[in-house]
Amino acid sequence: MKLLLATLLLAATAAQAQPAPDKEPVTRCQIQNNNTGNVLPPDAHGDALFKLLSAQPECPGNALQFRDLVLATKLASRPSMVANRGFHNPLPQGSFSFFESIDGSYAGQKLVPGDWFYGHFTAASIDNTALTSILSPQQAATPDNLLLETLVWDPRKQMYNFYEIRGTGQGGQWFYRGDSADIQADIQNLWRGYDPAQPIFMGPLNAGQATLPRLRCSGCHMNGGPIMKELAFPHDSWWRPERPLPLGAMRIAPEYKTILENLVSSQEFSGWIKAGNDKLASADAYMKKRATLPLQEQLRPVFCEQEVNLDSDLLPLQGPAPQIKAPVGAFIDQRLAGDVRFIEIDKALYTNALNLFQAQFFDYQSGSIANSVQPINQIDADHAFETPVKSHTDMLLAQKMVKSGLIDEKFLYDVISIDPTRPMFSPQRCGLLQLLPGSAPTANWRQQFAQALAGSDKPAARQLLANMNDAARTPEWHRSQAKQILTRIQGLAAQQQPVNGYVRLLAGRRIAVYQAQISQHPQGQIFEPGFRLIFPTLQLFQKNQQQIAYGGVPDQYWLNPATGAVELMP
Repeated sequence: MKLLLATLLLAATAAQAQPAPDKEPVTRCQIQNNNTGNVLPPDAHGDALFKLLSAQPECPGNALQFRDLVLATKLASRPSMVANRGFHNPLPQGSFSFFESIDGSYAGQKLVPGDWFYGHFTAASIDNTALTSILSPQQAATPDNLLLETLVWDPRKQMYNFYEIRGTGQGGQWFYRGDSADIQADIQNLWRGYDPAQPIFMGPLNAGQATLPRLRCSGCHMNGGPIMKELAFPHDSWWRPERPLPLGAMRIAPEYKTILENLVSSQEFSGWIKAGNDKLASADAYMKKRATLPLQEQLRPVFCEQEVNLDSDLLPLQGPAPQIKAPVGAFIDQRLAGDVRFIEIDKALYTNALNLFQAQFFDYQSGSIANSVQPINQIDADHAFETPVKSHTDMLLAQKMVKSGLIDEKFLYDVISIDPTRPMFSPQRCGLLQLLPGSAPTANWRQQFAQALAGSDKPAARQLLANMNDAARTPEWHRSQAKQILTRIQGLAAQQQPVNGYVRLLAGRRIAVYQAQISQHPQGQIFEPGFRLIFPTLQLFQKNQQQIAYGGVPDQYWLNPATGAVELMP
């Protein structure tokens, strides 16, 4: 009996000593690296999105699956909504975007509004039985279809990481596209007069040649953080509780019921965007990295444009107000304007000018004006005089440079007062960027710049040098000069001919964005032509209005600061 027990004990011990059969490898959600094509290794990033996805056995395959995962993780997802084809154009496209902010706690990281945003999109599908359109998710897994875009704060890097889901034909593939520093590298040639044979947007140089791929995100998020073009109230074409977006006769897909019931005001959402911008511009690691860039790159937001915002009249054009308030940023840099925010124009004079140029706000992708679906006879966007203005982020970076001591406030105002009535995309002011030293800042960079200005035959260079050398030309002095220009403009705004000129000027401001270097990214532009419909078409301005949906020619007209009137360029 003892021998039997001993034999059994030995057998059991031997069985325990046998190696266990091979286990199946644990599967995890895999994110592909944009630059190498390889799967990101464990702990590649410190952001909450990477940690959340890495903990999943498989990736959420589209935006709505991702949203469900966020909510199941007890995070809050707060949606806002914008009409991509204009406030009054829910059909035929049914094109809206939901942009959502995520906050809460995950994996030891506390997320506040401004840390994490994502966007997803809609389309109208046809119910042939009910003969109606349905507001439906644009989440088909067709190859390369953009299903979701997101940026999330990485506390380890102290900058934003950018991710996407793209359709593969069978499902959705997650991609890491890069971070705020990668975007800065992508735009390093912007406005700096490099070899025209080199791309404006680019990857890191390899033996003097630009490498690929680029970040698609660099075409819009040029300052490395979140953006909202209609950042200022009234946020044209965004949802506000006091003025919800019309959906026409569309039925709502079940997936959107909860989202639409929990929309946050665009005004609140814009505050979160600003919070994210300030977080990046206040991050030591990111700003220290930025401080190592050549002086031309650091000061580019002062002389030129990196991002752009849109501003407009505060009230809907269809309302009873007898006047419109044209944003001052259409005429002069907002910082020069001081406490002046608008130029008041009689609404009848403004609409007369729009009719003179045969303005129509219509969904040109749906065909001719006669065939387009128009709830009302629109000649403009929902809010009048929508205009590109100097971006919040460009001005924020300028403030940070003043605070750091790289420049002072006098230098900032000396520069932005050059070509004052062309606040955006001034060839004169932006052309001075190349006279700055092309190296990192040195103790005597201002002296070097002054010498370069003195040696230039450009009138703008002589003007800037005079500003810099005259201690009396303080920021207050520059603002007083600008106020005189605005007084002249306001005085002329009661007459039809000058107002016609301001509408011509406005058209030129708009088209300047589409033709500027910031819009030359091969994978997308900041105004998203073909996806967003922002401005009315001015039929008499160009032959190809139907395709491009904007009018005018940059620099064909200018605002004469001596008279306040718009004139043909001399």
